[in-house]
Amino acid sequence: IGVKMRKIINQINEIDNMQDMNAVIDALKIKRAFLRNELARTARAKFSIGDKVTIESKGKTLRGVIHHIQIKNATVRIDGDLYKCPLSILEAA
Repeated sequence: IGVKMRKIINQINEIDNMQDMNAVIDALKIKRAFLRNELARTARAKFSIGDKVTIESKGKTLRGVIHHIQIKNATVRIDGDLYKCPLSILEAA
């Protein structure tokens, strides 16, 4: 954790009422949603239908082909079956 994050955490620890705590929580939820959307947008830009991809799942590496791309997910054909996967876990094969 960097110096900047330590300062933020210390400031959060100084909060002494629920109204301020709820405001911080709301701001964090908004920022998290923005960052997740940005990751999905970046991943969606680098993949297209027909691309071969790998997926790390439960200690195994699965290989498949993108069948369909949605906003945050892709449908990937793996061994003849279709699986809905978050774009963020896909890697180009």
